[in-house]
Amino acid sequence: MALILLVEDEELLRWALKKRLAKAGHAIDEAGSLAEAADHLKRRQPDLMLLDLALPDGHGLDFFEDHQADLESTVTIIMTAVGEVEDAVRAMKLGAFDFLSKPVDTTELLKLIDRSLARRQECLTAQVARREQETRTSTDIVAHSAVFKKVLNIACQVAQSHVDTILVQGESGTGKNVVARYIHAVSQRRDKPLLEINCAALPDHLVESELFGHERGAFTDAKTSKKGTLELAATGCLVLDEISELKLEVQAKLLQFLESRVFRRVGGLREIHVETRVIALTNQDLREMVAEGRFRADLYYRLAVFPITVPPLRERHEDVLPLAWAFLRKLQPALGRRFNGLTREAENLLLGYSWPGNVRELRNVVERAMILEKGPEITPSSLILDPETGAPAPSGRTEPLAGIVPLETAERELVRRAMRATGGNQTRAAELLGITRDQLRYRLKRFPEASE
Repeated sequence: MALILLVEDEELLRWALKKRLAKAGHAIDEAGSLAEAADHLKRRQPDLMLLDLALPDGHGLDFFEDHQADLESTVTIIMTAVGEVEDAVRAMKLGAFDFLSKPVDTTELLKLIDRSLARRQECLTAQVARREQETRTSTDIVAHSAVFKKVLNIACQVAQSHVDTILVQGESGTGKNVVARYIHAVSQRRDKPLLEINCAALPDHLVESELFGHERGAFTDAKTSKKGTLELAATGCLVLDEISELKLEVQAKLLQFLESRVFRRVGGLREIHVETRVIALTNQDLREMVAEGRFRADLYYRLAVFPITVPPLRERHEDVLPLAWAFLRKLQPALGRRFNGLTREAENLLLGYSWPGNVRELRNVVERAMILEKGPEITPSSLILDPETGAPAPSGRTEPLAGIVPLETAERELVRRAMRATGGNQTRAAELLGITRDQLRYRLKRFPEASE
């Protein structure tokens, strides 16, 4: 059953429609004029509105346009006389679900109402799912420290603004991609595409094609035309990771796009206009690169319309343990292990480390510990940290840290456990250890017993 607002000035037709709709189980609010319809909208919002166009106190479409906000969740079906084609077109542009020609066929009307209400339910369900996803996106970001909360607050403000070019900078592993996705999730573009390009992961000769697309025959392997990510993102968002790796020629073309929002595909002549928001990420000092001639100054200043700096983990001391717990929960299903948490000694060890690899390093440390740990809690013996690159950060504690063993002993044991956990698969073992396969092979030569 749905609440239907029936706006029709012909009394006999209104009576007949009300009777038929009520018989089908719907509740009816009836109005013989636009003023009466407005009064009904003030009291309660209908699920569906049947709207006539020629009414004594105005045109139905003017009413529909003026009350768009009040009818946001209402499906509208227009009833129009034969020959009012232009009105029907305008109605569809304003967001009407459909229209019926008079005299109204009630059987057809009921079918149309059923379809429109089903569509409305789908839209409402999608809205709920989207809001839940936005909430998850927001709550998935661990921000207990004041410094990172401030960053997210700034990111939220710029996300909801008209700014279409944003620069997110910070050390490697700090979570710049996470901040970029957060910006998109809380923006008005959240229903639009979010695409990402890692400028360092693509060969130089493919970067321009990936970004702007190409026409057939533009180069040797261009056997068909291809849309670039800018065109695919359209009114959504494009994240350019490691933008410092763009070669100067592509930098010039990107700058031209950012200035005009117009570009041409590689080998193309047609100008393409898109309103894509661009979020550039970098772990480099772009100003220093500008001074060295490795990055265009004009592009840097165009990108830095609104710069956001993500602080390193060593400056977000309050986030270390919450992040560790979050990774512990997230990784348990994939690893098939359940843990009660970390021991106090393990927590002290994590807090005393300076995390040169930032959040990414913390995740790797937690994942390795979950593989190596035999008990129900993560202990210091399973936390493999590098004391040379991550010397303990000042914390005011004087007590010794538990679980410290000679680095060579810990390294030998870690390699042995990784090889055992992966059944001797060197590629997977290297991934778990956060090193390259060549680096693993070097250690296996040093510790041959680790491969047994």
